[in-house]
Amino acid sequence: MHPTTAAGERDTSPTSPEAAGEDPSAQHSGRWDPVLPMPNVAVHAHLLPNGKVLFWGRRDHPGGSMHEHTCTPHVWTPGTETFTATRPPARADGETVNLFCSGHAFLPDGRLLVVGGHLRDGDGVNQACVFDPADDSWTALPEMNSGRWYPTATSLPDGRVLVLSGSFSDGHHDVINHVPQVWDGTQWQSIAHFVALPLYPRVHVAPDGRVLMSGSNAATHLLDTHGTGHWTRLPEPGGVRPNGERQYGPAVAYEPGKVLYTGGGNDAHTDLPSAGTDAIDLDATPPAWHPVASMRFRRRQHNATILADGTVLVTGGTGGPGFNDVSPGRPVHAAELWDPTSGTWTTLAAEDVDRCYHSTALLLPDATVLSAGGGEWMVGGSQNAPADTHRDGQVFRPPYLFRGPRPRIDDAPDELAYGGTSTVEVDGPDIGAVTLVRLSSVTHAFNSGQRFNSLTFTAQGGVLRVTAPPGPESCPPGHHMLFVLSTAGVPSIAHVLRIGPATADTAGAAGGPAAVAGTTGAPAGARSQPLLGGGDALQDWDREAQQEFAGSRVTVGLTAQCPYGLGACWGGAYEALSRLDGVAAVRPVADTADSTATVYLSGPGLPDLERWREQFAHWANGSYAFRGVEVELAGTVVEADGELHLAAPDVSGPVRLEALQRGQELAWDLGTRHPRYAGEHERTAHQRLVEQWRRRDADGLPVRVTGPVRKTDRGWSLSVRRYEDT
Repeated sequence: MHPTTAAGERDTSPTSPEAAGEDPSAQHSGRWDPVLPMPNVAVHAHLLPNGKVLFWGRRDHPGGSMHEHTCTPHVWTPGTETFTATRPPARADGETVNLFCSGHAFLPDGRLLVVGGHLRDGDGVNQACVFDPADDSWTALPEMNSGRWYPTATSLPDGRVLVLSGSFSDGHHDVINHVPQVWDGTQWQSIAHFVALPLYPRVHVAPDGRVLMSGSNAATHLLDTHGTGHWTRLPEPGGVRPNGERQYGPAVAYEPGKVLYTGGGNDAHTDLPSAGTDAIDLDATPPAWHPVASMRFRRRQHNATILADGTVLVTGGTGGPGFNDVSPGRPVHAAELWDPTSGTWTTLAAEDVDRCYHSTALLLPDATVLSAGGGEWMVGGSQNAPADTHRDGQVFRPPYLFRGPRPRIDDAPDELAYGGTSTVEVDGPDIGAVTLVRLSSVTHAFNSGQRFNSLTFTAQGGVLRVTAPPGPESCPPGHHMLFVLSTAGVPSIAHVLRIGPATADTAGAAGGPAAVAGTTGAPAGARSQPLLGGGDALQDWDREAQQEFAGSRVTVGLTAQCPYGLGACWGGAYEALSRLDGVAAVRPVADTADSTATVYLSGPGLPDLERWREQFAHWANGSYAFRGVEVELAGTVVEADGELHLAAPDVSGPVRLEALQRGQELAWDLGTRHPRYAGEHERTAHQRLVEQWRRRDADGLPVRVTGPVRKTDRGWSLSVRRYEDT
């Protein structure tokens, strides 16, 4: 079959239009086309098998509600300004759904599976549907086990699709959907749960068929999706990324078994994103993350796109502090290119528009890259400024298009068989490489669709004999772009072909990286049943934890940098809490309303707060602020030096009891991003305790007190928020 340009015209030019002109700077830096107006913000974008781009945003109109329950996806024909709206996707009963903040993956037949979506920030839909590019239609599928907002969907070697994470409201809290599900083409199957998954986890199929979860948490896990599923954890320290927990940083499977994780945020002490980059080779013994050359710019909310030659293009993002700083000078416009052969970064031309939170980037069949979107977020109930919402895109022409004549594919098969050899007819300069790049499906700084394979070939005249990848573990079934590149590294226009799915029998996970058995994401000894929310199940968990662990129950105040609260943005905090000295168990659900977490200590006493702060910052970086802790202590009130103290058997030395001052409260108001100030009854608890002490009949007063604790040179003190007689 003859390849065509993105606009549908047959490619007959032996020379790229870029190389035909004189542009020495573009040979090094590439070139950006003029900004292209688009009918919506491309928050989600996908390259379809027909070479067109499907995309959608948060709302149909700039003045509309930020919580619409419908959306209108569009299809763009690259090389033109032609956009076609599809009908809104809907459930089987006809109720429309908003696919904003959904997950997606291509099926082996070229249709796109889309799961989850938007009710409000942090609360997802349980819908699933497929888009068919043959007629631009949407079809509803059976619903999932619960809602998913920010899930990741990943194509598996046997043609199934894995869906992980996503948050929803259980009526009490925003919680993470702990239970992964697999779509087999007809129904959903739930498999081994993982407590406190990160939102939009960065996952990739490993060489042994298991699924690697590389982030955003620091520790690395593998999931065998066969049967009921099984999680394992890579041995440490190699199984922990040196750059640590990094939210909104892209991870790229740049070669089979090799993953690159770039940037993300933020550093614990500066609140700035990272320029650091980590890599892992899963075929190494043992596999271990190691730092590679850092990017030239700090970035968060950026995109990383595999190009036709296997290099990785990084675009957009912000270098400023916080979640998504788009103040002047903070967004990064310069692109960067990483060469896996040399391990070096090269700064390229700068785009014209800020591409930060909710931007996307993907490789087009003509070997250019579309960078689009950005904007449409809310913090504290307020929308971003209209100037920071970008209903447009810009196409980047990488340097390789300016380095000589472009080869042309005259004929190539539409189907490949794993390990088979096929004939590809070419014209133009001598061929130096043949590559396959899987079609992109991208959102929220992660392209879950792209994969890269370099193919072996022989050449005789204009005929290539090309050998397909050996199996679906390195090359997932479905549609890929076939590129031929000249000896100068100039790519052809791609021919889109399909490589067939393996059967379940041939897609098994055997062998692979050494790993240790995981505890489904929970710290050792913790209760980790697959809770899908709170209510009675959470109360049961608390009762069992109190019976199992003899140590103190400690409430930890954490402020998520993510604007959606601790309940939804929970994965990194849970992992960091589980690493603190003396913690035996972490309650699997955070308190969304107060932005607090609960841990149980392995023994009596109070935590080493200074050590906890250091450890938490090490594991969570700047993704969360550690506000302090609150405890409940039982003991006897005594007086010393005119002050009340609590003599508690579980604490070494007396604990000074103080009045709760405004601003000491541990509870946090997400809307105002300030402490949730105590009411009159809580503020006067210490005064009432003093009055009761003065009226006592005996020497001591047995009580149970609750409040924030701190340690100074004078020892422990507790600001009394609540007390009761015992």
